[in-house]
Order: sequence, then C-alpha cells, then structure tokens
Amino acid sequence: MIDVKVIDNFLTKQEHQDIYKELSGETGFFPWFYSDNVNDSNDPKDQFQFCHQFYNMVPNSQYFNLVKPIINKLNMTAIAKIKANLLLKTKTPIVFGYHSDYNWTHKWWTAIYYVNSNNGKTIFKKNKKSVASKANRLLMFDGRLKHCGTTSTNSKQRIIINFNFFNQNMGK
Repeated sequence: MIDVKVIDNFLTKQEHQDIYKELSGETGFFPWFYSDNVNDSNDPKDQFQFCHQFYNMVPNSQYFNLVKPIINKLNMTAIAKIKANLLLKTKTPIVFGYHSDYNWTHKWWTAIYYVNSNNGKTIFKKNKKSVASKANRLLMFDGRLKHCGTTSTNSKQRIIINFNFFNQNMGK
C-alpha cells in the first residue's frame, strides 16, 4: 500500500494546456469564487483563497469536462469533491494549517493536480515531507494523511485542483 505517490507529466501536453489556459484566465475569464478561509484547521481569518468547485457529490460546474481526463486516468469509481484552489503570491511563504479534507475513518484518496509551477508546496505532517508545485504533476495519497499547503513567492498565483475520491485499487 502506498502512502504518497508523485507522478510527473501526468496528462498529455494538450490536456494540461487546456486546463492551464482555462484556469489561468488565458482563454478569458474563469469563474473563481472568494473563500474566507483556506481550510478548516483554524487558520487565522486574514487568510483566504479563490476556489472553483467542479464537483460536490454531483457535477456542479459548466467546466466539469475540463477535469475528466484526470478522473478517467485515476479510475475513479466514486467522487466526493473536486475543487480548484487559487492562492495569490505573498512576499514570504504562508504555511497553512494541517488538515484532512474529510474526517472519515475509512480509506479514500486525495489527489492534488498542480496546474502551474511555482515555489509553493504541499507538506505532510507525518514526516514533514514536502512536494513542490510543478506544472502537470499529480500527488496522490491516503486522504486520512494530514497535510497543508503554502503560498508561492515567485509566481503571481498558485493553482491546484484537489480531488477526493474512491477507486477500484484502494488497497494498492
């Protein structure tokens, strides 16, 4: 059983470019929505992000087809939530609180797809291992693992897509 798996060049160049162009605003205006917190780990109220929810128990975005290549490649059999997060550049890195996306006791997967490259990262509480934000990289791990993200100081934005799901290979 894997704890953490990192896959570079996860999608084809074209699939990645389609996602990048849409979420970065290159194709026009993408609907990002303000969120007054980054996660539920008691982060200070002055921390915020912009989000776009593709799926919450059902598809709820006109952009849902954009994430289908990732859904298909991960063999998802049931999806809880798919959400894109956009964090703005900060002068010094902000490390957000450790959390798990759900408080479930049974196993599920969390995957983070990095849309753009920057010096932001995902950090795991268990061993303090960090994974850098690299465009077209996928990070997949047991969703019960506590993790946190950081802001970027070298890019105007840090864009990721977060997936919480089940698949046929849960024990592998």
